[in-house]
Amino acid sequence: MTESVLVAMPVHDAWLARVRERLPGGVVDCREPIRPGQRLPVAEIGERTVLFADHVPANAEDMPALRWIQLGSAGYQQLAGRQLAAGVRVTNASGVNDVPIAEWCVLMMLALARRLPDSLRDQAERRWDRDVSYQSELRGRRVGIFGYGSIGREVARLCRALGLEVWAVARSGVEPRPHRYHPDDSLEEVRPDRGFAPAQLDAFLRGLDVLAITSPLTPRTRGVFGARELALLPRHAVLLNPARAHVVDESALLAALRDGTLAGAALDSHYREPMPPDDPFWTAPNTIVTPHVSGSTGSTHFADRVWDLFARNLDRYRTGAPLLNEIDPADWRH
Repeated sequence: MTESVLVAMPVHDAWLARVRERLPGGVVDCREPIRPGQRLPVAEIGERTVLFADHVPANAEDMPALRWIQLGSAGYQQLAGRQLAAGVRVTNASGVNDVPIAEWCVLMMLALARRLPDSLRDQAERRWDRDVSYQSELRGRRVGIFGYGSIGREVARLCRALGLEVWAVARSGVEPRPHRYHPDDSLEEVRPDRGFAPAQLDAFLRGLDVLAITSPLTPRTRGVFGARELALLPRHAVLLNPARAHVVDESALLAALRDGTLAGAALDSHYREPMPPDDPFWTAPNTIVTPHVSGSTGSTHFADRVWDLFARNLDRYRTGAPLLNEIDPADWRH
């Protein structure tokens, strides 16, 4: 079968040439990224068998030949409820931004532990303060990772190197997972010191110094951390959220930061983006806010890695080998 590929991602010329070499006789066309809700001319999409994009067209029902979508994002909530041709396979970009997101988590753990925001204010005000609270260590603390997918495993790798104990909650378990993308296949996977099922969330939370949320936003995870769950954390614990804001209930998080139930937070994904000037999280106590930059299309190696993933999967798709990062249809259809 002659493949007809539509690329709706920023073009990487060197990788585009390699993709075309992999499809002798096939068609590979490029267009601007598809905007959420955008409809495309039927003549442009009608015979496409492969789509490489962040979003599918609003008139996806006009793509009866479509067989595989390679997303340019790790999240896939943009496909929820979409009407796609029967048998369409979907793979996400999990693994592409794991390294910068994991590094963001380590940066935020260090910044909160060593009171970096306060140190910077001291510097700006020319105040010399050697309080012992500025001198604490991370080594020996316990970080709990909610969502032990590709990002969570990379966070665990860096945490283990820093001497932290790692706990993890995973719906699918913490065993090594086959057919997942990682830019460095030579690295061995890290096992957490202790794994928990979602039903054991209470016991997981009670033992943590740091809670790192690295799960996707799904109907199962939306609002999973409410006032009750946050109150289970020790009062010295901090929360890191580079994933999706709505995994944590907004009112509960704000209240926990204001009343000291949580000692602090670092937030990269927000309830309103861009955050308006009056957003309450700008001034939440002991909270570091970053503008959704922990891992993005602007990350140092994003373009190389996402095109590398697409090229690897294209080879697998053509030979019938298992695709990397394939998503269970039950997860993206609802």
